[in-house]
Amino acid sequence: TAQAAELWRPNGPAGVQLSRPVMRGETIDYFVSHSWSDSPEQKWRALQLVADSFCRHHGRYPTFWVDKFCIDQRALADGLRVLPVNVMSCRKVLCLCGKTFPRRLWCAWELCVLLSFTSMEQAMKQLVVVSLSNEALKQLAHFDCSNSGCHDPNEEYRLRRVIDAIGKERFENKIRTLGQLILDRETGGAQGLLVPDVPGINLADSFSPGMAQSSCSGSVEPGLDGEEDPMVQISF
Repeated sequence: TAQAAELWRPNGPAGVQLSRPVMRGETIDYFVSHSWSDSPEQKWRALQLVADSFCRHHGRYPTFWVDKFCIDQRALADGLRVLPVNVMSCRKVLCLCGKTFPRRLWCAWELCVLLSFTSMEQAMKQLVVVSLSNEALKQLAHFDCSNSGCHDPNEEYRLRRVIDAIGKERFENKIRTLGQLILDRETGGAQGLLVPDVPGINLADSFSPGMAQSSCSGSVEPGLDGEEDPMVQISF
């Protein structure tokens, strides 16, 4: 488990060699939106929860699109150009919302891409949100470009040029509206922060590396395409 969590550190080992080509007719299950500055242990635990739940319902583990493993880190500029294809080629967007997520410009841009190709209502259905910080979603609902940035100043410059082209205020309003809707969904108790079949787990407070065990029963629930995963609330 410790070795697996290491992969989620910014300067951790491995990279594209852990990925594989998508097979003919295959659709990636989750595009993973996350900040590399957030806790790798928490993110690894969250992925295990999502993967185990998915396996219980569909008889297989899900596929994930993760930037570090699916983009050549020597050609990051290409990632900006093809990001819409990568996001919209996946069934759902898995948002691991940790402490630094609202301050990472790339994270906001990934959410904006989803909103650019779907309605707000459809985006809410496609988003699976795991909050790793009790305050992160509140900050997302008050998103401000001036408080966000990228590790690489060249990346940030290119990204801000694109944001300026579509309108900074428009961009901020999209992210704030989405963040507020997710926050309202949690505090209103309608469905809460959505993660498939993971009852009562507070990833912000109760993470323990010893909890990280993974198993798949192999039972299959047919009709994956167009089928909604059962959702429950993550309580705090």
